[in-house]
Amino acid sequence: MSGIDNNLKLSTPPAPAPAPFRAVAGAAQASPSVSVPATSIQDVSQDVQASKGESIKQLNQTLADVKEAVKTLNIAMKKAPTSLQFSVDSASHRFVVHVTNKDTGELVRSMPGEAILRVAANLESLKGVLFDELY
Repeated sequence: MSGIDNNLKLSTPPAPAPAPFRAVAGAAQASPSVSVPATSIQDVSQDVQASKGESIKQLNQTLADVKEAVKTLNIAMKKAPTSLQFSVDSASHRFVVHVTNKDTGELVRSMPGEAILRVAANLESLKGVLFDELY
C-alpha cells in the first residue's frame, strides 16, 4: 500500500447488499417496490374530522371577537360628533364608508375616495380585455 491508500479511511461501514427477492410458490409474483401505507383511511378520516372541528371552533371564536369589536366601535362612535355610513359600490363591488357630520349632515370624508372607485370601475370593465378569464 502506498501512503495515499493508508490515509483513505471509511467513516461509516458500507451498507449491506439488499436481500434477493424470493417468490413464494403458488403465489403471483409481486413487485418488491410495493409499499403498505403506514396509516389507514379511517385514521386519516378521524384526523380530518378533528381538524375540521378545530377550524369551526376558531371561526366561531373569530366571529364572536369581531361582533364584540363592532359593539365597542358603535359605542365609541355614539360619543363622536360624526356618523359612519357603510355601503357597497355597485360598479366595483367594494365597501365604501362615508363619514358625515351629525349636526350639519355634511360629508366629511369618503373611504375609498371617488378617484379610487372610478379606477376600480375602469379596471373592472377591462377584465375581459386585459385578461383571458374573468375573475
